[in-house]
Amino acid sequence: LLSVQLSYAKLSIIPQKVPSSLNLQTVPRGGGWGAKAKVATVASSSPSKSTAKQQSSSAITEGLKNTLASGLAAACSKTILAPFDTLKTVQQHVSGGKSLGLLEATRQVVSRPGGILNLYAGLGVAALGSMPSVGLYFGVYSYCKKTIGETLQTTFGSMRGDTEHPAVCSDRTLQTLTIIASAAIGNTVASFSRVPYEVVKQSLQTGQYSSTLQAASTMWRDGGMRSFFPLGGVSIQMVRDIPYAIFTLLSYEFIKENWVLKRTEEDPSKRWFFDMVAGATAGGIGSYLTNPMDVIKTRLQTTGGSSKYGGSIVKCAAVVLEEGGPTAFLRGSVPRLMHKIPANGCFFVFYEFFRRALHVE
Repeated sequence: LLSVQLSYAKLSIIPQKVPSSLNLQTVPRGGGWGAKAKVATVASSSPSKSTAKQQSSSAITEGLKNTLASGLAAACSKTILAPFDTLKTVQQHVSGGKSLGLLEATRQVVSRPGGILNLYAGLGVAALGSMPSVGLYFGVYSYCKKTIGETLQTTFGSMRGDTEHPAVCSDRTLQTLTIIASAAIGNTVASFSRVPYEVVKQSLQTGQYSSTLQAASTMWRDGGMRSFFPLGGVSIQMVRDIPYAIFTLLSYEFIKENWVLKRTEEDPSKRWFFDMVAGATAGGIGSYLTNPMDVIKTRLQTTGGSSKYGGSIVKCAAVVLEEGGPTAFLRGSVPRLMHKIPANGCFFVFYEFFRRALHVE
């Protein structure tokens, strides 16, 4: 009997090894077999804090890489397709009940001193101006998409980690909401940096000035900073660009996920072609749906438009409607589509190329 007691005593003092990765478990307690209580994990909270810091750092790094990739892609696409943007602006700048056809707009542009080179009017300011604005837009969009997406997934989606309360929304719905919110935030931030170069570019395209230096110096002398931020200029920029970004990026992300990645999984060498088709299609959808806002933006941001309409988007829209009816809001839609469809195709080809070159996830 004594030896049995000694053996039991030895066994009871042997330290029991507890697994360091012990997770939450449910065990019977108190109220019978049906009642369950949660046993706390032994793991410390420091790894979770470290993981959070790593995720935040990853989101910032990815955002910066997307800023660089999109800025370079914007400069490439702007250079290739500048003539269509010029013709679109000339068509939309015409006031009154008349409208210019594509060929007539082309003849008007090339008849100015400088000839065919006028089709590239404002290219310098457009390319250099688009790099920081587009870079800022896609950088913020990428950062928000990563952080907002993870937050929504862990709060409302499949990553809640709570077996008692299932997901509130499907992951597909949360992904759509993430893209919408990220596009809106990114474009809101970028719109303020985009207005000045848009105003100068459109003044050059409509033939009001012969060079970027002349345009900038004259506008500064005549109206100071207000010339670069006309009344209603920022608000209509946001009214046009935020819906455009939402429509375009929703379309692109959907096409990319459901078509591009599946078709190029076995043969990545053709990825550039599928990126181009996806970008072109998404750009066409976004451009056509937001053309009415683009007509109003052009009217407000070109010289004299701010004072003529008092910076009011509603007043400008009413005047356009009175001049040419509902079809007046489709002015410039053909050259705009001819510009935006290939522009988005080219942009997303270069964008995805630079993303891969920079090893963006």
